Amino acid sequence: MIHCPRLTPDNKCRVASQVAECKVLASAKACEACQQDPNPQAVNVVTLGMAIVHRKRLGKPIAELRQLMNEYKPTGEEPVSFRINDFRPGPGNELKKMLAWFARPSDSCKCETRADTMNDWGPEGCRQNLDTIVEWLLEEAELRGLPSGKFTRIIAKSLVITAIRRFERKFPDGAPEPNDNDTDDTDDE
Repeated sequence: MIHCPRLTPDNKCRVASQVAECKVLASAKACEACQQDPNPQAVNVVTLGMAIVHRKRLGKPIAELRQLMNEYKPTGEEPVSFRINDFRPGPGNELKKMLAWFARPSDSCKCETRADTMNDWGPEGCRQNLDTIVEWLLEEAELRGLPSGKFTRIIAKSLVITAIRRFERKFPDGAPEPNDNDTDDTDDE
């Protein structure tokens, strides 16, 4: 194995484990491929592939990861690049993952700050601020030249509610403390 700060002493890839929400064993070949990726030691085609394989082996759904993988496949444009910190558990990051397949972060967007705010609010805070979050989405849609009418408002609200519910299903006891993410704390289910 190579030296990688994202590799645990027992050869688990923290990046792939975080994305897959289960422990993902790394191989020397996968580590080498990850290091050669333009976005090494982070979410990339290699770590996403590892996450998909391990989730599939455990019989867990992989559709969301496949959508994210499509964003990373070469298309002539630079793929969206997230660092592992971008996957901090919270409703904001659930929403960010849901939108990643069609909405690329831009230099001028406030997406990261707003996702962090939603993560800080947690599920109840997001429900209390649902109208604000929907307005954020509509504002960003308008800036990007996307539809932003009444129908879009309904869809945006539905996306936010879905993101909150996904987070609650994944973390029924709330998000783990930030220090917990520094170790390999994901559980095989």
